[in-house]
Amino acid sequence: MRNTRKMFFFAKINKRSHGDVKVRFGNIAKYILVLSALSTQTGTRAHHLDEFRSKKRGGDYVLLSLIGYNYTDRHISDYSVSGAGGGHINLSSATSGGSGQACCVRLSRVGGRTFLIKVRWQVDGCKYVERDPRTGATDEIRHFYYKEMDVNVQRMDDQNPGYIETHFYADGSIKVRLTEMASEPILSLDETRPDKSSFSRCKNDEQPEQ
Repeated sequence: MRNTRKMFFFAKINKRSHGDVKVRFGNIAKYILVLSALSTQTGTRAHHLDEFRSKKRGGDYVLLSLIGYNYTDRHISDYSVSGAGGGHINLSSATSGGSGQACCVRLSRVGGRTFLIKVRWQVDGCKYVERDPRTGATDEIRHFYYKEMDVNVQRMDDQNPGYIETHFYADGSIKVRLTEMASEPILSLDETRPDKSSFSRCKNDEQPEQ
């Protein structure tokens, strides 16, 4: 602190005959203060980043990858779990649920034995023709119908899950569970079974209101 005061004092003395010297010394002092501030900010940000990574690895919450299993006879165009999109799901086979992995559902480690989630998925649809008023060109559009369900999910005893699996059954029911690793399908079905995903025409061949 004593050296800093001397630097400013020296700059003031030389201001009368060497104005440029004052500017140089003043800039040096400013640079020192700026670098000191940046160093403090960098250290603070690094601390927050380390804290975030620590929580992500094993602190207050865990990030779960989404996997879907489609035991129905219709392609599921998209689904979501508590707002996190899981993508589309093909018909399952004996070894595959029909979907890939999607990221992510954030689950708090603090809570009771079960927790509530909302699952939303495409169950049906219709198609209609849309005409461009300028060119007259037509395009066939698919309109999806969705179903929503609140599901209570059991927590894992070891509190170290990696995936949240959603199993869609032909009767319209679903099952959601946490797993450490991706599971094999619960039902062993033939992936070449008839796919009944074709849509009928929408009423009056127009876009439905909902």
